[in-house]
Amino acid sequence: MRTRFMTRLLAVGVVTALAAGCSGGGEPPSPNGDNANDGLTGNVRLEDESQPAGDPKPGGRLRIMIRLDANELDPHRMSETSAFVINEQVYESLVHSYRGEIKPAIAESWEQSADGLTLTFKLRDNAYFHSGRQVTAADVKYSIERIQDPATRAPRARSYEGITSVTALDEQTVEIKLGKPNAAILTLLSTAASSIVDRTVAEAEGGLNGSVDGGSGPFKLASRVAGQAIKLDKHDRYWEPGVPYLDGMDFTFNPDDNARAAAIRSGTVDFLWRPAPEFIDALKRDEDLKWYGGSGSLSLHLRLNTSRAPFDNVKVRQAIYLALDRQEILNVANSGFGTPLNAGYLPPDRFGALSEPVYGEPDIEKAKSLLAEAGYPDGFETNLLVIATSAFQVRSAEVEQQQLAKIGIKVTIESVEATIADTKTKSADFDMYQSGFGLTYDPDERFTASFLSGGGLNYGNWSDPEYEDLVVRARSELDRDKRDELYQQAEKILAERGPVAMTFLNADFDVVQKDVMGYRGDPTPTYRFYRNIWLDR
Repeated sequence: MRTRFMTRLLAVGVVTALAAGCSGGGEPPSPNGDNANDGLTGNVRLEDESQPAGDPKPGGRLRIMIRLDANELDPHRMSETSAFVINEQVYESLVHSYRGEIKPAIAESWEQSADGLTLTFKLRDNAYFHSGRQVTAADVKYSIERIQDPATRAPRARSYEGITSVTALDEQTVEIKLGKPNAAILTLLSTAASSIVDRTVAEAEGGLNGSVDGGSGPFKLASRVAGQAIKLDKHDRYWEPGVPYLDGMDFTFNPDDNARAAAIRSGTVDFLWRPAPEFIDALKRDEDLKWYGGSGSLSLHLRLNTSRAPFDNVKVRQAIYLALDRQEILNVANSGFGTPLNAGYLPPDRFGALSEPVYGEPDIEKAKSLLAEAGYPDGFETNLLVIATSAFQVRSAEVEQQQLAKIGIKVTIESVEATIADTKTKSADFDMYQSGFGLTYDPDERFTASFLSGGGLNYGNWSDPEYEDLVVRARSELDRDKRDELYQQAEKILAERGPVAMTFLNADFDVVQKDVMGYRGDPTPTYRFYRNIWLDR
């Protein structure tokens, strides 16, 4: 017997075993804002309620401002959130995930075998790359195998290790074989990191380096000036009728928090992506603007390099975790917008999260005692790496510096450019690193890439056999409740002896001009809904 997944079934949601993977990192907040809060203002707004009656108007270009450009725009190698924002407009995956529901994309339908080990995708015949080539099963095979290839250095490669083969059965049919059932497989294949790329472009000299376009998404790359601007034009052969509505998107980048807030207020830009927290209340009160958000998708942490002393000693790590006041860090770094993380990576309301905290108020005496047991009764000196142009992370580092001084750890903050931080972390050339990870559609993607041995984002290469066993077992567990329990056990290990001190989950906001219509946010998170934005001009 085979379980068949067709477009018509998606109206009631994906069923059978794969439902365990579709809820991802937890149910997103209600768009009406009745059951969630943003930390201070008590509401969440994820949908545009001001859309005029009638059909959306086509045309116009949307001007979007983001804090920083991405260092890496190859969809299989990217790790920065800004790269996901841009690439979800340029690239397509086999399927999409929207608010936890798996939807067709390049694949118009799919089947799964009764044993869960074979997935067969039927590609739509009207999906075209921006080069003009039709998307084929051979491109799907190439893309997945490219992610798996160690030479690609895909940060999430370990999430794909259960895929044993990809076969192009014909031009529009592809078969994926798994070594064991995988509850997260459809969710994994819906992410931008699973983008299907034009193999002729990817194999050309220079590859997918950000100045060339190997995508088939609703927008195509028109031009790029690294660090300054990216222009995207409408893809006229995009498979979804009438979409996108816009003629194009113009991304600009500015690390100056004041300048970004001024740009949206003056009308210089149409869409301000995640303004600095100190400007949120004022922007929400501005009657000439609309705001959306209030739900968090960025989990902040202090990363410790467990490949070097003294952070290879679990008692040193535990001392640091006990010394931190996470609420104070949130208040100072993010103006209180968000949720303190007193346990693992996941916030308490997400699938797989711990409902009870591991850490409460700082315990300075216990922290000092642990340092003494580890051989550091007088503390030690260390460096804390932070990206200089990330103001809220610099503030986090400064608070952590003060808090750790209370237990005798003298911290020197090392502020560097993003490219230098990227190089240093990937080569494990750091003591501590102030950073953050975006939540993922399914916990497996983040847990595997960031905390399993060999994971592309596991800076310092922390390794814990018990943790790894739990995460790998959870991936193949099809019972949602049992999978939830396995992740909770893994989260407890991460909190108690892992390589990171989780600090807070931010509360994200976007601010747009009044004539920007069609916003439908998804805090899981995804940014693919930008294709449905239009301008009422």
